[in-house]
Amino acid sequence: MRDRAEVLGPAKENGLWTFRRFDGLDLLRGFQNSRLPVKALFLEPLRPLFEWKQQGDSPELYSFPPAGDERLIFGIRSCDARALRILGPVFARDHQDALYLKNLSRTLLLGEACRVQCEGSFCGEMGIDPQDSGDCDIFFREIAEEYVAKVLTERGEALIGEGDFFGEATEEQWRSARGEIRGSGKKPLFELETVRVRAAERFSEGELWQRVSAKCINCGVCTYLCPTCYCFDLCDLQTPNRAVRFRRWDSCAFSDFTGMAVHNPREEKWRRYRQRVSHKFNFFFQNFQAIACVGCGRCVAHCPVNLDLREVLLEVAG
Repeated sequence: MRDRAEVLGPAKENGLWTFRRFDGLDLLRGFQNSRLPVKALFLEPLRPLFEWKQQGDSPELYSFPPAGDERLIFGIRSCDARALRILGPVFARDHQDALYLKNLSRTLLLGEACRVQCEGSFCGEMGIDPQDSGDCDIFFREIAEEYVAKVLTERGEALIGEGDFFGEATEEQWRSARGEIRGSGKKPLFELETVRVRAAERFSEGELWQRVSAKCINCGVCTYLCPTCYCFDLCDLQTPNRAVRFRRWDSCAFSDFTGMAVHNPREEKWRRYRQRVSHKFNFFFQNFQAIACVGCGRCVAHCPVNLDLREVLLEVAG
């Protein structure tokens, strides 16, 4: 594949797991989920859109077209693959986003089953199987020195048919490759449908949202690490005779996120936190019939004040 496409695989950089261009050496085994979600490869944290330059009396406009080369990502986890499917309608339904959709169409997803439950994760409660996925082109389970793969799409079939890399596997081999996930809990933390219904019912309970958001410091880490958050802002970088317009990630945790010329409807911290939880578990469902959370646990594991979303959802469901 490296002869004709960009191939990305798991790698460790500065002590953190990420995805980078595969160097042709052995694929790393036993890696943890990436710190930044795979979403960052589709909706970039900072993306130039166009620039204009002053040439004489009139400005000239230049665009930054999306990349068109084929791309393959190996090792994506079930939660991040589901997140990309959840985000699809956001960028494709009413106003199509050419940049995101082009990144999606040029990328093959090769998923891999988890062996260790990520810190803070609750993917099971969100209906995601960490050892299976219907959201990838091919999904792999690791066994000894080999992999067993399940082909899920026509693009996956085409990839498998291109070389002598695979032998036919039986259904029994696929099932037996399913192993125990170290560190997984025995009981669900909450029932998702109850959370969804109660989030709508308890929206007006200001005291509840003030209580559960009390220690939030509005740093935005939870939104930047979230694989299903997609809010962005537009900004301009100007120099003499030249300017570039960028798209950059934004966060509903920030105090000026909903600021307008004469009013800010969410000046108080608890209103912003209520918006974040309600959007994921109520408003998004109303618009797209899906919950905008995959239980990856990044927001739980890396919150600097240990604000645990799982505990918040339990309280909302109570």
